[in-house]
Amino acid sequence: FLTGFKRLVDYAARIGVHAVIVWGFLRDAHGGVKAAKELAAYARDHGVAILPGVGLCAYGGYYYEGDHPFNLATYLRKHPERASTAFEDGGGREVAPVLDPSLAENQAWWRDGLEWMLETFAIGGVNYEMGDFIVNPSESAVRARAGLGFETNGNLMDCVVATRGLLRHALAAKPDGLFINSTYRGYHRIASFPAMPYVDAVPPGTVWQYTLDEMVRKPGFPEEFAGAPEHRRYGYLHWFNTSTRTVDRDYAADIARVYPGAARLGFEFIGTYGELGINGNPAADRNYRAQTAWAQNPALALEDFA
Repeated sequence: FLTGFKRLVDYAARIGVHAVIVWGFLRDAHGGVKAAKELAAYARDHGVAILPGVGLCAYGGYYYEGDHPFNLATYLRKHPERASTAFEDGGGREVAPVLDPSLAENQAWWRDGLEWMLETFAIGGVNYEMGDFIVNPSESAVRARAGLGFETNGNLMDCVVATRGLLRHALAAKPDGLFINSTYRGYHRIASFPAMPYVDAVPPGTVWQYTLDEMVRKPGFPEEFAGAPEHRRYGYLHWFNTSTRTVDRDYAADIARVYPGAARLGFEFIGTYGELGINGNPAADRNYRAQTAWAQNPALALEDFA
């Protein structure tokens, strides 16, 4: 764990990657707190921010894998009454058990976990997600969504219910931190686009993640997606990775088209899978370097990239 991630940090520092999101940042099998502290400090000292990936209602909580007070399974064993069955946005697949985002006890647990994480590790922020596209059907959650005063995707409303107080607390504790709410959808899959009323329901320093893959394939990109309210945005691309069978594809031309468009739409960050090593795969090195090149200069011409 430490060997691999320190090499990743070295590479990120060398080519100008701002931050690395680490899912499974805390696992007993990877050395737990001690190893995570060492990695976070190493990254900080090399100018790279570590952002642990944290599932709020599912996916392990702050301590991804292990018997720990901030591990979700451990918490649920102690407080099973604070969970419920939920359904994917639109009434789809059932997901259980998940935390009810509207319960004050769960919100307090998230705040306590955040405080512990910021006190223990030299991290640059946290990448939060709800856990898939779940919508909680509990009476308390239904009331909480109704009390927001706006309508959009149920999953995004649950996200606001869960995080508005948490993010206020996070940004007060670490004003320069990156605290991300993950939507895992593009603008075209947001019911309230372009109004996006959830933006004003959380602190203005919140970074919202949007998946760019389908957006950038639209013939009208980026103009089709203009008009969103001003807020901090992080675009996510599922490019050059094993799951999409694109490990050897040269994406420089795509990056040269997409990054200037994302810049015109106001995206502050773009992220991608970082699972491909560069040893023996020059395409991966070229693709990572192309991303940092166009992030630093969206006006860069393809013929000038080397």
